[in-house]
Amino acid sequence: MIAWCKPIQNPKSKMSQPRLWRYLATVAVLAAIYFVTGKTVFSIPSISAAAAPLFPPAGISQAALFLFGRGIWPGVALGDFFISLGGGQPWYMALGMAFIPSLQAIAGATLLRRLGLHPSLESLRDVLALVALSALLSTIIGPTLGVTILCWSGFETWSKFTAIWWTWWVGDAMGVLILAPVVLTWFRGELRRMRSRWHQITLQPRRVIEAVVLCLMLLGISWAVFGSSTKIVSDRYPIEYLPLPLVIWAAFRFGQRGTVLATLFVSSIAIWGASKGSGPFIGQTDNINQAILALQTFMGVEAITALFLGATVTERKQAEVSLRQSEDSLANAQRIAHLGSWDLDLVRQQLRWSDEHYRILGFSPKAFEPTVEIFLNSVHPDDQQRIKELLDAASFHNQPFSTDFRIILPDNQERIVQGSCETIQEPSGRVIRLIGTIQDISKQKRIEKALLESEAQLLELAHNLDQKVTERTLELEQKNEELARSLFLVQQTQQQLIQSEKMSSLGELVGGIAHEINNPINFIYGNIIHTSNYAQNLIDVLNLYQKYYPAPEKAIQAVSETVELDFIIDDLPKVLSSMHNGAERIRQIVISLRNFSRLDESEMKPVNIHEGIDSTLLILQRRLKGRPGHPDIEVIKEYGQLPLVECYPGELNQVFLNILNNAIDALEQRMKDEGKMFINDNYTNSVFTLEAYVLNISTKLLDNNRVQIKISDNGIGIEKAAINKIFDPFFTTKEVGKGTGLGLSICYQIIVEKHKGQLKCLSGSGWTTFEISIPLRQRGQL
Repeated sequence: MIAWCKPIQNPKSKMSQPRLWRYLATVAVLAAIYFVTGKTVFSIPSISAAAAPLFPPAGISQAALFLFGRGIWPGVALGDFFISLGGGQPWYMALGMAFIPSLQAIAGATLLRRLGLHPSLESLRDVLALVALSALLSTIIGPTLGVTILCWSGFETWSKFTAIWWTWWVGDAMGVLILAPVVLTWFRGELRRMRSRWHQITLQPRRVIEAVVLCLMLLGISWAVFGSSTKIVSDRYPIEYLPLPLVIWAAFRFGQRGTVLATLFVSSIAIWGASKGSGPFIGQTDNINQAILALQTFMGVEAITALFLGATVTERKQAEVSLRQSEDSLANAQRIAHLGSWDLDLVRQQLRWSDEHYRILGFSPKAFEPTVEIFLNSVHPDDQQRIKELLDAASFHNQPFSTDFRIILPDNQERIVQGSCETIQEPSGRVIRLIGTIQDISKQKRIEKALLESEAQLLELAHNLDQKVTERTLELEQKNEELARSLFLVQQTQQQLIQSEKMSSLGELVGGIAHEINNPINFIYGNIIHTSNYAQNLIDVLNLYQKYYPAPEKAIQAVSETVELDFIIDDLPKVLSSMHNGAERIRQIVISLRNFSRLDESEMKPVNIHEGIDSTLLILQRRLKGRPGHPDIEVIKEYGQLPLVECYPGELNQVFLNILNNAIDALEQRMKDEGKMFINDNYTNSVFTLEAYVLNISTKLLDNNRVQIKISDNGIGIEKAAINKIFDPFFTTKEVGKGTGLGLSICYQIIVEKHKGQLKCLSGSGWTTFEISIPLRQRGQL
């Protein structure tokens, strides 16, 4: 059985009473939906009472049996039985006909299951399977058996067999093409995740506005095309395809779910228009049968086109995301390994460098268009001629190379790099591209040189007297220890630089986002008041008109009732007030983001400590909010009255971020230890204890010259044996892969060494507190 599908057990198998009632309820709901939708569509003109231009139950039944199991087929039979019975057929005929759609639905669901179709329909393979197997192939069963029984029993003549069969088959196929995708993509046993997705949508006003605009445009254009008499225009132009660009819009912006809803929306209006005698299909011919067939052709083309387009767009987006992730991973790997890459197109004379290639040569990434001349100018003068000859040999004689050489940075510092080059040829043998790498090996060369020097000294000591050998051996051991310490310091510095670069990048990203949002939100915030005033003036004018002209013209009165003018007058000020409150909230968020983005500021300045803490909490808001399997983390802030504190704001924010992250990790570990981290369909809130998960942040002024910040949590606590090592480099109490052990070490250096303050860790069973105290003024102590 497919993992994402949870079918109801076959009723013949032994089941508990709750399962039996759930099964019967499912069958009853399916029968009711089948009956209501089936009776509704038989108001549409058709060749025979046994067929319809669109038969939604055909698609609903196949999707239901696919999602919930073929054992609920009695719901299909019951629904069809009551439809036939209500249509005037004898009970025995209705009973016999009822099993035909059940057999068709079982066949379609079985074919889709055998092929392993995923209900999201986000791949071309799944869409092709739905169209070919479910819509075109399985729907042959219903009309073949049904029309045969109708003709054999005398309800229809054999002369109409082909026409009725065709209309019935197309109606069922349209029902599968239009209704089955809606059921499959929206009701696939994921109600919990559906609620989560709707919650996410409500947090994206732009997406909601875009969806509303799309629906309104679909309604307007579809009504104009299918709901009005357009015979003169439809005779000359295929206006029935005017809504198709909007369906394409839905596919590109809202995925397969939006696509199937847009298709259903347009098809429903087209059918409604045809039933009212309006629209291009009725306008093009006086023959109702031809009009219905034209309508079915339109719906089929629209549905198939939209499904394939939605799947294609989704696959392309997934491919683009995968490509971006691969590129980011490669760039990060190159940055960590100090390995740059380059690509020289000899035909176009175009040279491309990776970002790390720029950094190795001492330039900012993408600062200029790279050229071979710029590269050679960066090579040490003593190595330039050799590198130029190697490049020429690779270009003209297909000779790859790998060599070490020196480069001169813009600040005249010297680096040793290792360069490699490979050639790419065309079939004729001519070299058309050179690709290569460049890696900074200065550190390795220094270590190698130090080792060689140590080895030389060791060989020299071997030729001296025994006493001198002993003395020299001791000196060598001391040098080896110094070398090991140096290597350790280099590794520690490298990790600290990586951490600093991450925090700087985070600050730049947050600052950039805040800056880009700030201008448009200021424009909105600045104009919303004027807009409110203008709207109120217009409302006042309308009220005066209503007062002095209580009996307007009928056309004006009709438009007022259509647009619900009284409601607009009452609701418009409320809408503008809500927009004003939303804009004010966004401005406050932008201010917090800009405050946190000062991570890369190296200047000491007086700042508001509370703003830095609040900005850090905003960055960590995602981890603090509750979600399935993760209760809310309550933040209690007990701020004292503090003056501006002279400090390095960016580095102090980094301390807050590291300590708060560790506190949240401790709280989440407590959740896991208590068995709270259940993220599955069996999750319930009843497993959580009444004790809350709390972060407490307090500040106060000590002796008028020092500031104290306390950050406490009621997580798992820290063992006494680990507290003495908590600020040591590379020491961590987390699981392997979850921490480098540098966070608190860096915090200690920032507080103690750079701010002349104190950082203490106090902990017990179920609680941990970090106490930070720094001087109110730094300049007098530095």
